Amino acid sequence: MKKKLLVALPLIGAAMFSGCATLYGGGGQQKISINSDLTQRSRAEVSYADGSSPQYLVIPGTVTVNRSHKNIIIKSMKDTFQPKTVKSHINGWFLANILGGTFSPLSSTTDAATGAMWKYNNNVTVHQTFNKK
Repeated sequence: MKKKLLVALPLIGAAMFSGCATLYGGGGQQKISINSDLTQRSRAEVSYADGSSPQYLVIPGTVTVNRSHKNIIIKSMKDTFQPKTVKSHINGWFLANILGGTFSPLSSTTDAATGAMWKYNNNVTVHQTFNKK
């Protein structure tokens, strides 16, 4: 009986503290592939809408971001493309966790704490700026 309990207890604990979005929905980070209709490569800044956590890359390229409720803004370093907002939305696995009632209420708390309850589009395209003269 004690051996079964020693085996079952860690499994029950793991189930209680792991959320569906954390396990199956990609976790707290996400890669976003950024493409463009530009004829040449362009340098860009990717940050949250409040300006925090800026990253720099050359487009086309890929950036890894922490999932958050905050939208992401992609800006050109030389005004070669229009700024693009990538909206944050609820991860479907988080909703499955809530609606399905799997494991425990703590699992949805885990998803919220890790950021896994949020998701961005995996592929984003920025569009060229046409200068009016």
